[in-house]
Amino acid sequence: MNLDEKNLVMPNYEHCILSTITSILKYYNVETKHKSLSLLDDKLKCKYKNVILLILDGMGEHILNNTSPNGFFNNNKVDIVTSVYPSTTTAALTTYYAGKPPY
Repeated sequence: MNLDEKNLVMPNYEHCILSTITSILKYYNVETKHKSLSLLDDKLKCKYKNVILLILDGMGEHILNNTSPNGFFNNNKVDIVTSVYPSTTTAALTTYYAGKPPY
């Protein structure tokens, strides 16, 4: 096994970006058959007037930890989720827009 195979992160469809959008849909009472993120669901119990989803395409956990370990995003991190497969901009953004997995 080479170094790249050892660090390979597979999508977890029970805890990924699909779960993020599912939590937001759930907050707005939109039915979905996908699993939401319990930590995000708990944060949204405050019944905010507005919810903003900021997508930083390509900003993975390792990049964030290496460039800004004590920055705003790391200090306010709620959870870490995986992407979808394939982990491309097109598949990820389509997942956010549609609230469905790319498959």
